[in-house]
Amino acid sequence: MKQVLVIKNERSLVKKIVSGLKQADCFSVTLHNEPKGLNVVFERNWDLIILDWDSLSISGPEICRKIRAVKTTPIIIVTDQVSIDDCIEGLKNGADDYIRKPFAKEELVARVNVILRRTGTIRSRNAFCFSFKDILVDESRNLVEKGGNVLQLTNREYDLLVTLIKNKNKIVSREMLLNQVWGYDVAVNPNVLDLYIGYLRKKLQCKKNARYIQTVHGRGYTMLES
Repeated sequence: MKQVLVIKNERSLVKKIVSGLKQADCFSVTLHNEPKGLNVVFERNWDLIILDWDSLSISGPEICRKIRAVKTTPIIIVTDQVSIDDCIEGLKNGADDYIRKPFAKEELVARVNVILRRTGTIRSRNAFCFSFKDILVDESRNLVEKGGNVLQLTNREYDLLVTLIKNKNKIVSREMLLNQVWGYDVAVNPNVLDLYIGYLRKKLQCKKNARYIQTVHGRGYTMLES
């Protein structure tokens, strides 16, 4: 169930927001008056923040800036008293969307779902992506880019590079690399590993002691970010 925080002033009842989300049956809604609501923002990991912007003691853009300085949580502005220009200013300062009153509950739920779907997609995509310096790996597509250019790697080269990058800043033993890339049940001449490290270095356009793959004599290989 998605956790939604609604920040409002003391007089605002926000009944339509609460009832709309609860009718959707997949949201847990927590109400807080500001300024206490601003403290609660940082105490939990929220899926969404709805900011009832009218008559707050702190300006909407300032609230968005404070939240966005430390959180990437999506923010929706709800208002009927603030001008379009102020809403746009809120978007510039970190809000993701705004809804002007009066609105249908169905519209609110639809907008909330769009934002949550978008942020969920981004998080899912990021879960398959990782990087080292100017090298980007997208495991969902078995794709490696260096400096924006796609590298043409064999399956072994790809698996070797991914293993090293996933263990960046650590020394990866020769035994671990052989087991991870070639398999535990396959007898492989250890010199094959050196051969493939050489292939990778060539495709990464780096020399033996360059800034990508470094040899740690007697122990294995490492990729150090520093």
